[in-house]
Amino acid sequence: MVHHGARGATFGAATEDDLLTGEPRQIPSASALSVRTVASGGLPIPTLTTLAARRFVENIQVLSSNECLWRYVRVWLKRLPDIMVPKLFNMLQRCCPNLLSHGFITLYFLRGPSLMLSSALPGVLKQTIVSAARNDTLRELHLIGFDKYSDSVFASLVSSLPQLRILVLRGCTQVSVKTAEAATSCHFLIKVNFNYTGLTPASLGGILNSCSSLEALKVAGISSWTDATFAKLLGRLSETNVVLANLQNLKLRQLSLSDVSVQPFLARCPNLKRLDVSFTHIRRSPFGTNSIPALEKLTLTSINMPPTDIIAMIAGLLHLQTLALGALGGGGQGSFTAVGNHSAMSMTDESLALLTDKFVALKNLEKVSLVGNSKLGLTSRGEGALSDFVRKVGRRLKQLNLSGLSYLRSEDLCGLMAETSEEDPPRLQELNLNHTGVGDEAAPYISCCPSLASLELAGTKITSAGLFPIIDACPKLKQLDLTSCRGIKIADRRRFFEVWERDWKDT
Repeated sequence: MVHHGARGATFGAATEDDLLTGEPRQIPSASALSVRTVASGGLPIPTLTTLAARRFVENIQVLSSNECLWRYVRVWLKRLPDIMVPKLFNMLQRCCPNLLSHGFITLYFLRGPSLMLSSALPGVLKQTIVSAARNDTLRELHLIGFDKYSDSVFASLVSSLPQLRILVLRGCTQVSVKTAEAATSCHFLIKVNFNYTGLTPASLGGILNSCSSLEALKVAGISSWTDATFAKLLGRLSETNVVLANLQNLKLRQLSLSDVSVQPFLARCPNLKRLDVSFTHIRRSPFGTNSIPALEKLTLTSINMPPTDIIAMIAGLLHLQTLALGALGGGGQGSFTAVGNHSAMSMTDESLALLTDKFVALKNLEKVSLVGNSKLGLTSRGEGALSDFVRKVGRRLKQLNLSGLSYLRSEDLCGLMAETSEEDPPRLQELNLNHTGVGDEAAPYISCCPSLASLELAGTKITSAGLFPIIDACPKLKQLDLTSCRGIKIADRRRFFEVWERDWKDT
């Protein structure tokens, strides 16, 4: 089955936090994405409750248009077990958000262990949010993008839910000191997300002191966070000598913090597994002279750390699974100007060659992003650092992002092709080659990836002649990004799988 025109969520798809700018995406995508459904063996069979919920969502328009039938449906919605309510509500939000009025939401869906409300839902009002306080079984609360409501609104709600385990307030820009103070009464919190809010570093101190079980902390994109304001948090933690022993996931992305702030804070996080310090002002290892925890994911996009320091740090990360080294040298706080400044990029072919030697020793490595390192490939072609990286590292990854490497050529992908008949095929499931110099000559190499599910070729020289054999050789391929590919007719870019079936498959 082939679908086209709309971007669907896929396994492993990049989130808005993976964008080079670090800004939440608010502009509809104009990408030319072609999508198809492929047969997948081994997937778990949906539960009966999931199948029933899907069927209800598919038919809710018809059910609600029949008043007699709808009265009967409302009775059963009231009887729906609390544990099933969040699943059904989330499905309805995705499929028919315009049906979810304030009254409908508050009457049937403000119960159960979790609740997610977004400003994208037209029926959500201030009173909808306030009404969530009556659910004393709520353990997980997600409020996304509510930038019009005051700090007091969120503080009042959070203070009435001391049993919360997860609190996500991403994009609620007026959330600040009052809400943070209210959250200190939620002693069982294990995850908090204050990305793109108005939280102050000092007010975070109360949460860190009160919530000893905290495992995930996200505070990205808060403009008021500087070394000066962060010093108040460090001072408060020093007074109580807090060690964040349970913290495993930390996002400090897009904050105006330097080494003097980041290093002493990370010294209090001995068991981190995931760290994002992208778009910060750090220039040395974020761990300083302290021991480096057994990280599984490290994101260093657009920082000014010298490649030599990165190489030394990575050598000790034997458990690393995911590494993002995009636009090194960009060094701007999410700045388009810094990221697009070719002369500022610090990763060269020489540094990539040294990194490749370190990558080889990282046996658990599955995902690597080198997006935006625009100097890569400048000094060598074909048998240079990029092709060596692809041969030694790229072919054993599951996800590889080489987007924005304008000097990358088709021959640099030759390492995807096995050198001997005994060699296993590449493991790649997702490959991003957007805005690179690849063309049809890359087809034989990409065709060596039988597990490939997503291929992004926006802004490349690829044509139909190159794509047809790739689709032939990659039966699991279900997503193609052909935005701005001049070698593909505009009308075909969103429906290329159909074009393949019509013009090539059976010829």
